[in-house]
Amino acid sequence: MDEQTLDTTSPPPSAAPAALGAFRGSVLGEWRHSLVVLDGAQPGRRIEIDDKPLVIGRRTAADLVLPELQVSGLHCRIRIEAGRPALKVTDLNSTNGTYINGQRVLNTAYLAPGSTLCVGRHVFRHDFLSPEQLVLAAYEDAARESTVAAWLPSPRTQGAVLTDCCYRAAEPPRGAGLAVLPLADKRTAFVLIDVAGPAEHIARHAARVLQELRGITDVAGAAALLRQLHDRWLRGSHVGLFFTAWAGVYDASTRALQHASAGQHAALLRLPDGEMQRLESLNPPVGLLPGTEFTEGQCTVAPGSRLFLFNRGVFEIVDRSGRQLSFDDFEALLACGPLAQAQSPDQMFVELRRLAEQPLLDDDFLLLRANLV
Repeated sequence: MDEQTLDTTSPPPSAAPAALGAFRGSVLGEWRHSLVVLDGAQPGRRIEIDDKPLVIGRRTAADLVLPELQVSGLHCRIRIEAGRPALKVTDLNSTNGTYINGQRVLNTAYLAPGSTLCVGRHVFRHDFLSPEQLVLAAYEDAARESTVAAWLPSPRTQGAVLTDCCYRAAEPPRGAGLAVLPLADKRTAFVLIDVAGPAEHIARHAARVLQELRGITDVAGAAALLRQLHDRWLRGSHVGLFFTAWAGVYDASTRALQHASAGQHAALLRLPDGEMQRLESLNPPVGLLPGTEFTEGQCTVAPGSRLFLFNRGVFEIVDRSGRQLSFDDFEALLACGPLAQAQSPDQMFVELRRLAEQPLLDDDFLLLRANLV
C-alpha cells in the first residue's frame, strides 16, 4: 500500500467526482474493509484496507502518516484475517496507546465493523461493506466533502478584519454553518447559523442558506440581515426547517459592531486586556414565526479585540469527570484558560477535545475567531 498522509487541507468540491471514480474502480466484487475518519484531519475521508497490512504512524515509513506529536513513529498495524469481518489491530509499543471503543489495546485486539479506532487525536470507524454499499458510501462521502467545503469561508490574512475558523462535522452533519461577507464601505458581516427540523434535511438546508448568503453585498445592519433571511426562509415553505442565528456587521472605519441573536447564544468579544464581553440582542429563531421583527445592539470595538462565533457543539461537552460544560465554562477558558494561549481555532478544538469524555462528536464543532485590528 502506498504511503498516505492525512492533510489538514480539504479537497475542493471539483475533486469529489474524480475521487469517487477512482474509489469505485477499486471495487472488485467482494466485501471490502475501510477506515473512515470521524475526527482529526480530513473528516469523512475513507481509507481502503487491502491484503497488505496497514501501518499507522508519524514517520514517513508508515503507510498512513498522521503528523502529530501524540502519534508514535510506527504506532499500530492493521491487517485483514481471512474469514473474519473484524480487523486485527496490533499496537507497536506506542507511547500514548491505541484505543478500540475507548479501551486501550494491549498488544493485539480486534476491530469489529462499526467500532472506532483512536490513534492520537484521530478517530476512525471500521466499515465492512458490500460492493453495492461501497459505491453508495463513496457517493455519500463525495457529496459530504463538497457540502462541507462550501460551508467554510476562506481565511482573511490581510486588512482590518483577520479571520480563521475550525469546522468538524458530526456524523451525520447537524447543520451548523458560517459566512463572512464583505460589504460596501469597508464593512464586514458575520453570520453563524444552526438549522433545526427534520434530521434528514438540515445539512442540505444549511448549505442552501449559506449559498444564498454569499450573494449579499450590502445590508443596513445585523437586524436587517436577519429580517432578510427570515423573509426568505419561513419554515412553511421548507418542510418545517428553521434556524437559530447570530449576525454582526462591523464597520472598520468607525469601529462600530452591530449585532443581533435569533434564538442563538451570545458571541464573545475578548478585549485586549482579557476582559470578555457578551454580544447578544435576543430575537426569535429565523424562519419560525411569520411577522417577526428583529432588534439589534451595538458596541464600539477597541483595537486588537477578538470576536468569537461558535455553535453549541463547541461548549456543550461532557468532560472526563462526567460534568456537562456550559457557556460560562467556555467563556472562562477563553479568558484565562488554555484557549487564551491557543494560536488558532484548530488548536482550540484540540484543547477542548482533550477535556471531552468521548472522542466522537455529538454535534458539529464550528468556531470562528476574528481579529479586529
